[in-house]
Formats: sequence, C-alpha cells, structure tokens
Amino acid sequence: MKTIIVVFTLLTFNFLYPQNDTDMKNSLEKLSQKYLTELYVNKKYDSVSKLWDNRLFIELKSFYSKIKVGDFSDSDLASKIKLDVTKYFNQLSTFQVDEILGSEIEYDNKNIIGEVFYQFTETLKNKSQTIRSMLIYISSDNGKTWMLQDWKIKDIVDKANKGLYE
Repeated sequence: MKTIIVVFTLLTFNFLYPQNDTDMKNSLEKLSQKYLTELYVNKKYDSVSKLWDNRLFIELKSFYSKIKVGDFSDSDLASKIKLDVTKYFNQLSTFQVDEILGSEIEYDNKNIIGEVFYQFTETLKNKSQTIRSMLIYISSDNGKTWMLQDWKIKDIVDKANKGLYE
C-alpha cells in the first residue's frame, strides 16, 4: 500500500508540474539560443522585443530618467529603446553565441525564474570581444509561457547614450 501511495504521489506531482528542472533548463537553453540568434544575428528587434518582461522596460525608463535623457511615455520609451538598439546594430559586424554555459531554476512565490548563462563574441567596428552574460526568464503559469529580461539591452542603451555607437 505504501508503494502505491508513493507512486501515486510521484505521478500526481509530474501531472501538476509536467516539466522537471532539467527539462525546463534544457528548454530555456534552446529558447535562449533562438532568441539570441534572432535578435543579435538576424537583428529582428520588433519580433523579439515582444518577449521582454515589463520589468525591463521599467528599469530602462528609470535609467533614461536618471541620466536625464527624458521621462518617456510607454510608446516613446519603446521608440527610444529601439533607436538605441539600432545604433548598436549599425556598429555590429558579427555576433556569435560561443556557448551556453548553464542554467538555473528558482521558485519565487508564484513565479518560476530561469537564468541562462552564455558566452558570446561580438565584433563592433572590427574590434572583437568575448563577453559572458545571462538572460532571465520569468513564468507565472508554471513554465507554460515565459517573459524575458535581457540585460545586454541595458548595456546597449547605456553605451548608446554615452555616444559609443556613433
């Protein structure tokens, strides 16, 4: 009887939480590879920026305000971010994801947070640099859908507003 209860508990847990952490990590790593390729290699800003979590926009709005660039409405903020990313794209010769270094899954209240660490090489104006960074995924529906925080975008916005992509 005890064995039946244990098996039933495990089956119920798998039914309620269909992905284990390993499956989630693997899925997020594949999603990261696709996202990074679409944004930085194919330069498809409009389609991938729809995946961004609102917290990224809140952070960038605060950033622009702090550096006295402006206090933007939502639509103006989106346009300003796109303009800054376009400046980066204009200087970007190549972007290559060298390696997905690993990932972590955390549970925070009703959210699942996935962190994917990666290494990439970018060439700007014929100057190559290898960098490590991470993407943060947030799911409020048990991993069925994910919103994304790409902090490389904040770095791009910062450098664009310092005139480094002119």
